Amino acid sequence: MRHHFRLAASLFLLFFCTGLAATASADVAEFYKGKTIRFILGSAPGGGFDTYGRTIARTLTKHIPGNPKIIVQNMPGAGFAIAMNYVYNVAKRDGTVIGATNSGLVMKQVLGEKGIQFDNAKFGWLGSAGKATPTCMVMSRTGVTDLKGMMSASPPVNFGSAGTLTRDTPLILRDFVGAKVNVVRGYTGTAQIRAAVRRKEVDGYCSSWESVRIQATELLKGKDGDRLVPFLTSGDKDEPMLKDLPLFTDHIKNEDERAAYEAWLAPYKFFRAYVTPPGIPEERLKALQTAFKNTLDDPEFIAASTKIGIEISYLSGAEIQSLVKQVFSIGPGAEARLKQLVGAK
Repeated sequence: MRHHFRLAASLFLLFFCTGLAATASADVAEFYKGKTIRFILGSAPGGGFDTYGRTIARTLTKHIPGNPKIIVQNMPGAGFAIAMNYVYNVAKRDGTVIGATNSGLVMKQVLGEKGIQFDNAKFGWLGSAGKATPTCMVMSRTGVTDLKGMMSASPPVNFGSAGTLTRDTPLILRDFVGAKVNVVRGYTGTAQIRAAVRRKEVDGYCSSWESVRIQATELLKGKDGDRLVPFLTSGDKDEPMLKDLPLFTDHIKNEDERAAYEAWLAPYKFFRAYVTPPGIPEERLKALQTAFKNTLDDPEFIAASTKIGIEISYLSGAEIQSLVKQVFSIGPGAEARLKQLVGAK
């Protein structure tokens, strides 16, 4: 009798939960039907984030219940901080706004950098579509093509700088590794830095290798006297052009600086992450998280991303939240050294 009672109770609970899930899905579909989602990109047009975001947005709509329209809006500036300030403080908290963020902003928050008016722990994390492998490159016209040459370059080589990764990495190269680099700020994104490289305003830059190999193909394949040459990376020995390069960790000897670098590097495991404002209804957040995962698994999206050469590396929202907590636990010595590096107050 007890066995039959437990079985009946279990079946009732199963059907009840299934019914609730179906009702929630129907409610989400009803909400999104006829709606428009604003997809905010914190980068300028033409860069890696822009390419990833627009490719995802084209397929995402068919996986969201109710199939809302999606419009993409670029909101560049302050290394994604302007866009994320908007998503956190201004955007509607109803599930009709998605933001493409830069994971480096997690570290900026930890360091108390000015302009960060949001709490990364409170965003609704949908997931990440790709990691980043910070890599530094220099034009062969400088006569410097390896790290040894960079350590004694005279005068220092001008490196273009825009947002978080393109700013911090050359600073790490200069201050932790000891290379002779002059960091030139003021660019709005990697597309503008590449244009500056072509105009010979700057002769090098650091960026995500996943972006460089897509966006800077012509520079990488340039002639001997005018070719972009990678010389130092954070890892990824599966990449043919990186497999024999020295690693940052091989050349950062100070213990606090090494710990600072490793804490700084952690967010790049979820480099191309997407968020909603905090406080959106739970069933809509779950629906968007599921839609994001299904988009990355969609054959149409896979074909489109393969065609343009973007590399997909998925992390769930829950996995990202765990990594965010890890970054927030940085030790005081490493935190102090990072604050010195990036100039946070």
